[in-house]
Formats: sequence, structure tokens, C-alpha cells
Amino acid sequence: MLPADAEKRFITWVQSFDYRILRNQEDVETEFITPMFQHLGYLDKLCAKKSSLNYDQNIKRSNQLENLQIYFSTDDVMQQNADTSLLIVIALSPNANNFTEAIAQAKFYSIYLKPLFFIITNGHQIKVFKYLQYHREECVIDKNIYSLKVNSAASEFYEEYNYSYISSLDKNRINTLRYSQYNVIEKTLRRNNLQENIAQTDFIPAVSRSGDRLIVVKPKVVIECSLPKAFKDGECLIKFSGVILRGCQIKLNHRDILGQLMTGLNTRPEWGCRQFIQQIDENAFEVTLGQTTIILSDLETADLCLCIDVVCQEYKQSIIECENLLETWDFEFIEFLGSRGVHLFSVDAKLWQLMHDFANEFNYIQGKTEWHLFQQEEISIRVSRGIRDHAFILPKPVNYLSLLPSGIVNIIYEINDIHLQSLSTSEINAWKQDIGPRGTWTATYTKQWLLDKFIPKVIDYYAQKKNVSASELRKDIADYSSNRTPLLEVHEIRELLPYLRDIQSWLNSYVGNISAVILKDYYHTLTNLFRNTDSSIEGMDYLLRNLTLMEAGNTRDKMKSNFNQWNFKDILYYLDAQVGRINNYQYESSFTADLMTRTFIWIIEHGKISFYQSQLNVAKEALLPLWEQSRFEMRYVNPHQI
Repeated sequence: MLPADAEKRFITWVQSFDYRILRNQEDVETEFITPMFQHLGYLDKLCAKKSSLNYDQNIKRSNQLENLQIYFSTDDVMQQNADTSLLIVIALSPNANNFTEAIAQAKFYSIYLKPLFFIITNGHQIKVFKYLQYHREECVIDKNIYSLKVNSAASEFYEEYNYSYISSLDKNRINTLRYSQYNVIEKTLRRNNLQENIAQTDFIPAVSRSGDRLIVVKPKVVIECSLPKAFKDGECLIKFSGVILRGCQIKLNHRDILGQLMTGLNTRPEWGCRQFIQQIDENAFEVTLGQTTIILSDLETADLCLCIDVVCQEYKQSIIECENLLETWDFEFIEFLGSRGVHLFSVDAKLWQLMHDFANEFNYIQGKTEWHLFQQEEISIRVSRGIRDHAFILPKPVNYLSLLPSGIVNIIYEINDIHLQSLSTSEINAWKQDIGPRGTWTATYTKQWLLDKFIPKVIDYYAQKKNVSASELRKDIADYSSNRTPLLEVHEIRELLPYLRDIQSWLNSYVGNISAVILKDYYHTLTNLFRNTDSSIEGMDYLLRNLTLMEAGNTRDKMKSNFNQWNFKDILYYLDAQVGRINNYQYESSFTADLMTRTFIWIIEHGKISFYQSQLNVAKEALLPLWEQSRFEMRYVNPHQI
């Protein structure tokens, strides 16, 4: 049928429609909505009822409307989803006058289906709303059905909502700022009360999470983020609703997110804790996102920070959870030749060659013994029985000499996408359930299996077969295990030193200010731990130098102390003063925190300290979150900073 003929048939139908045949809600659906959309060119196969949707599993409301139809751009049921949805249509009773509940329901379904429009009608009145992601919906039509009996009105309705036209629209482009908002801006730019009117163009605040997809919306900013999963890189897209930056989209990759956004979370932009923000004046900030530098108002900057706080907390938690589950924290993180993993230990190049030869010889398809559990690889060792991969082991030469028989090879536990095959499933957390001796091996388990079982087996096997020296092969195994006591299991004060040195190294490399929240308990509990320290401590000059530098850097409330005449009791008094001072501030310079940590380390190393176990326990609890933050940033943030 020609488009002109189809339009004439629609006009003829709508002009001949008799509302008196509508007796109930079902009639509105079958006698009005269905034939109207058939005349608009929507085939029955393009329509789905609410009860047939898979979206119901996400919807927990008990009183959802049943008379709801969804029209899609495809008749393939498997492809009828949020990407192909066009219209949501809700039928009300002919006597219904209150559209409020139906509008709320349509908005609720729109969150999942993301249609171009949603339509509500009782057979007498028809309301058409344009769905705008992040913005409030816009009512574009609110008419009595009888007004469509006029040729021009019916023709206009057909042209705007027929299937050929609607299905040709680009959902990404049409879901932008509505014309009425541009009109508001144009008019209000000529008025004095600009802020109140421009607020009408703001996004609608919301937070939504679906799998590894996180969207955080504030009035001025929205961030759409793909979270990392099992060490797979994430990314995010930042959009703005403001007049100047409307339409600006800034995409950040994994490196940008970690290197720029991750520090200074939950702090105000004017505190100087976020390294990508520079304050220009009281109401404006210069913000660097990736390779893009923009100027934002104070409100835009505040909303950007609020969005970043939510996104980065989830981003960070995803990485930490993976490290915890795979037990990789205690090993050095390695990236080389497109691979990533952790360094378990080192072996002589001759031993590595025998390990690789053994894995190829005991390919899982060539036997059924307990050692036929490898899949043949060119370079690596793949522990696998074909159905399930346990671990990937890579060799990393220390230098070019490692290619020679006398070289050293680092053994790398590779984090491989194939290794975590369940990542491709619909269940975002499925891979976590697969970790264990029968599934994906952790780094710790893999290391112990290699050292306790695999390498001894390889050495014994080739000692008999090739007459190699077992003792020579064993002596060059270099294990770099940490001997530190887990922080919460520390019972001696000197066992805190490795953790304090980690914190000090982090603070020394930190640029900018740090939130005082994470330092207050740290300052207080460590100072309290030193109260009964013998005053004959060595290195008073070093301690006084640290205090002098702290005093010089404290521009807000200098104590003007005469350090030359001080003894150790005076130093403890000064540390107490620092505890009192930081309780009155929102942030601290990293330089001062570094000096405080250096002072704590020196006192533990050189002082004779009497303390109660309860004091040490409280200090450990206060130290833990600060140390965990330092560990994360030294591993992930610092390497990606410019």
C-alpha cells in the first residue's frame, strides 16, 4: 500500500470511529488502540503484551497495570528489547479521568524499555509523552479524540506516529534535550532570574545498576559506566545538562578512571583533594577529564563529584573484590606483552623448560592419569582438562640472558579471559562461584600446587629420564613470600612497621590534600599508643626536624614552638596537638601526614614503648582502612597518573 493511501485509510477510520462502542477497559484496547495502530502500519507481530515480557523479573510492584502494550521495530521475539522498543501504550477505562497512576506506571516501564514515546488513552482522550533518558518526560500531545476528526489534525498525527517514520528515528539522537527546553533557555537568557528557569532543563537524579552497567544521574551530570569485572578494563561516559556543555560527551578509559578520578573520593572540590580539579574562583573550577579540560560552575562541579563518588566506589570495590577472591594481593602485579597477572616466584630457565616439556607431554587428550591435566600451549602452561581451565602460567624472562640456559624466569599467574569463561554468561557474579580447587584456582593455591606438587613431580620425572641433577634444579627456586603478620593478627608493636612504611611510601608519592576523615583515628590511636614511651629515645634531632617541617607547613594555625628546648615529652604533647588540630579540619596536606607517619615509624623503631593490648588493638583497627587505601592506590592509581 502506498503511504498516501495508508494515510487516507487512517483518516477515514479515525473520522468514523464511534466512542459509544467502548464499554470497558478491554474495549478501549481491542476496539480503539489495536485498530488505530494497525492503520498506523504496526503489524500485530510487532506488539507484545506486558505479561509476555521478560522484564517482569525486574519489576517487584504488586499492582502493575495489565492493559499495557509495547510496540517494537522488529517482529523477532528474541530481539524485542530496550534497543528495539518504540512505543508503550496503556489502555484505561472509558470513564477514567485520572491519568496520574497510568503516567507513573508508564514512566516505571520506560526505565527498562526506553521507548521513544509512551501513550495513554481512555478512548476519549489521548496523551502522548516523549521519553527522555535522564530528563523528565515531555507531554507532546494532550487531545480529545474528536479533534482528530479534522483532516489536518488526523494527517499530522499519522505523519508523526506511523510505523515507517517512528521506526526510522535514531533512538540515541531523539533522546536528547527537547525543543521546549531550548525555548526556555532562549527566553530566560533575556531575564534576570536565569538559574531557576535553567533548572528546568536539569537531569532527573537516579542511580541504576544492571550487571556491570552502572548509571548515576545528578541534575547537572550523568555518568554511564561499564565496571571492570575480573580485572577486565572498564570505561565511562560523562554527559552534562548545562547550557554551555549540553551535548558534550567525555569518554574515559580504564587508565583515566584510575589515574584521575579515584583519589579524593567523598571530598568537596574546593578542598584540593581531587587532583583533576583546580579552583579558579569562588564559583568556578577547571576540570581535566581524560585529555579534555573544561570549566564548570560550582553546582556542576559538585554534581560531577557526587557522580564520581558513587561510580568510583563501585569501580574500586569491583577490583578489590576480584583481588580478594583470586588471592592476588600478596603478589606483585605484572603487565607485559598484552598479558596481566601476578609474580608468584622465580626459577632457573632450565627448570622452566622442563616444566613446559612436561605439560606438553602430559596433554589431557593423551592419557587419563592424574597428571594428564594440561592443554598444549606454545609458551605458557595451561592447567586444564579441556572442560574447565584451572590456571594459566606464563614465563617472564628477567632479562635477555634468561633465554640462555643459565637465565632466570619469573613465574606469572596470568589473569586470562578464557580462564574466567563464565564472564560471558548473563550472570555477572557467576565466575565468583567457580573459584576453588575444582574450578578456577586462586594465585595462592596455584603457587602452592606448583611448589609442592608440580615442580617436585617434574624434577623427579626428568631426573630419572634425562639424568639431570635434582639438587641443581631445586636450589634456584626463588620464593619472595612476605613474612609480615596479617595486620589484624599483630600482637607486637614492631609488627606494625611494614604497614606504616607502606602508608608512608604512599603519602610521599601523593599529590594534594587528603580527607581528614581517614586520618583522625590514625593520628589519635597511634599517638595514644606512644604515651608510655621511655623519654631516652634515640634520634631526637630527627624527630624535631619532622616537627619543624610540620610547623612550617601549617599555615592555618601555627603553634610557634621553640623546638630547640624540647624533650620527648614535648614531642608527645605536640603530637596530641596535631590530633586536636586535625579534628577541626576537613582535610590535611599529604606532606604533613607523611611527616606524622615518619615520626610514628621512628618512635616504634627506636623507642621503648609500654602499652596495653587494648591500645594496640584499637590502633590496628584505625590503621587498616588507611593501609588498604594506600595498597589500592599504589597498585592501581599511581601507575596510571601522568
